[in-house]
Amino acid sequence: MDLAASGRWQGELAHTTRDGRVLSFESRWILQKDEAGTASILELDNDITALRAAEDSLRQTRGEMEQLVAERLAELSGANEAFLESQDRFQQMAENIRDVFWLTNPARSIIIYVNPAYEKIWGRPCLDLYESPRSWIEAIHSEDRTRLLQIIDGPVPEQGYEHSYRIVRPDGSIRWVLDREFPVRDNAGRFHRLVGIVRDITGQKELEREILGISEREQRRIGQDLHDDLCQQLVGIELLSKALQRQLKEPPQAAQAGEIAAFIRAAIDHTRVLARGLAPFDLEADGLMKGLKILADRTSDLFRVDCSFDCPFPVLIPDITVGTNLYRIAQEAVTNSIKHGKAKQIGITLRRSQDAAHLEVRDNGAGFDGKAQGSRGMGLRIMKHRVDTMGGTFAIQPGARAGATLVCSVPLAA
Repeated sequence: MDLAASGRWQGELAHTTRDGRVLSFESRWILQKDEAGTASILELDNDITALRAAEDSLRQTRGEMEQLVAERLAELSGANEAFLESQDRFQQMAENIRDVFWLTNPARSIIIYVNPAYEKIWGRPCLDLYESPRSWIEAIHSEDRTRLLQIIDGPVPEQGYEHSYRIVRPDGSIRWVLDREFPVRDNAGRFHRLVGIVRDITGQKELEREILGISEREQRRIGQDLHDDLCQQLVGIELLSKALQRQLKEPPQAAQAGEIAAFIRAAIDHTRVLARGLAPFDLEADGLMKGLKILADRTSDLFRVDCSFDCPFPVLIPDITVGTNLYRIAQEAVTNSIKHGKAKQIGITLRRSQDAAHLEVRDNGAGFDGKAQGSRGMGLRIMKHRVDTMGGTFAIQPGARAGATLVCSVPLAA
């Protein structure tokens, strides 16, 4: 025993009390001898029952924590695997769709993700977009860029927005795209992501333009047929009726022939009005100016309103499709001013800037309520569609004092 050999012993002892409790003590024994050689032991005990209980509780808690951590790690491992699997599915989907899918921060200073469709539509590497997040704007057609910058540099509406524009690829080809952008909010409701989907609508635009062109050409053909064929036949019948009237001597028969000639003259005038509506102006570059002047004069005569046309400087439109679309927009706007706005004064203005034509139709009518368009909703959609096919802008604004003002701008080739 260490006590006999070294004179000291230290260890832990357990004592049971009368009520059955077990107490733990840290004990020290020291062997002492007097001058006669009689041995005695000095015992020092320290109660460590509470310490041992705390250590046991700590060991138990540690075991429970280790088990909890192991379970949590297993859950995280499963969640991570599910996340990676979901990420793989998302990436496979994003990389195989034809539309451009992109994700950025609200300031548009960082491109978080863009799929490979960007390279197919823009014709530029995705890496360039990651390195320079606003480089996609440089590809936008110069005639659309200012309009688009005004949109994207402003606040993002809660419902997002949708706009179409043209992009110029490195090989010089032009593509029409439809860009839809939506804000994404976190759990606290903060706007922290902007997601966009861009679709190539070049084929759709070309088809729309072709359909509109076919419709206009067919209307023009019918108008020319009415003017050149039917009107001439009616004129011949009118002349025959007048000749018959001169040959007839009896007053009743002569009067009837005169009435027939008058009816034919009215039919001729009506047919010419229809022809002017279907073929509003000649194919020359100055045809739009002539057509709008005739529209203003005819509106004044037919509806007894003050309708004027103002064109400070000549605006030549070599593209018959652009000229026809602008005329139809003005025609629809004038009709709305009279029919819905009950206007008594209407002003049509045509002017040109360096690279665009600008059309305004203003009136002093009841104004425009976008929430109560009524039957003119289709007319407004058609006007906007015509502007979209030309890559222009379209808006209806309240007049300075009363009424409404239609403002339309379309790009023109140099």
